[in-house]
Amino acid sequence: MNRVFLLLSLKKLRFFLGKLLIRLHSEQNHKPVPAKCSVIRLTRLPKDFNQKGQILAVQLDQVFVLSTDDKKSDPPHLSVWVSCLTTPKQACTFLRDQSFPKVVLQLNVNEIRDIVGYSDSSNAHSNQLDVIWVHIKNILGDKTRRDLRPGAAGHSGVVGLDETNAPIGLSNRQAKNLRKDLRAKLAELASKNCEILNEQ
Repeated sequence: MNRVFLLLSLKKLRFFLGKLLIRLHSEQNHKPVPAKCSVIRLTRLPKDFNQKGQILAVQLDQVFVLSTDDKKSDPPHLSVWVSCLTTPKQACTFLRDQSFPKVVLQLNVNEIRDIVGYSDSSNAHSNQLDVIWVHIKNILGDKTRRDLRPGAAGHSGVVGLDETNAPIGLSNRQAKNLRKDLRAKLAELASKNCEILNEQ
């Protein structure tokens, strides 16, 4: 009995210390998120969900297109949230439009980094994507301060999806093909681990 209790206590301690280390790591703005983490991204329920009854990769491609605000960010990034620091419901509170049904997509950071994209049928490009911490800042008068609301610490970004990150030597068409392929690979990963957010 004591041995079982000790094992359970050690598991809890390891989990707590792991989460604490990730929390401390998140203080380093624009530094890489640890590979063992997973991140979530929220999106709308696909229009044809009721007809198809499931969420397919082809329905998620546009989820990974950078918005105008994403492109203007420094650095340009696709917003995601480290799942051990931010719950889906906390992430929702940071969205401008909180009224639409939300699908939670979950991706492993190491799998994102391992994606190989193709600019054409014969040219493969690795190490194109990364996941970094991105602090949310609030402007108060003439001062900029870090957002300290619950869940804000988990905000991060997928970098490498914007026009400025294309490998040197690619034509515009090849760079566009590469970005499209990277998005498709992200959608494929996300389709394997997604769920509808319970509003209750």
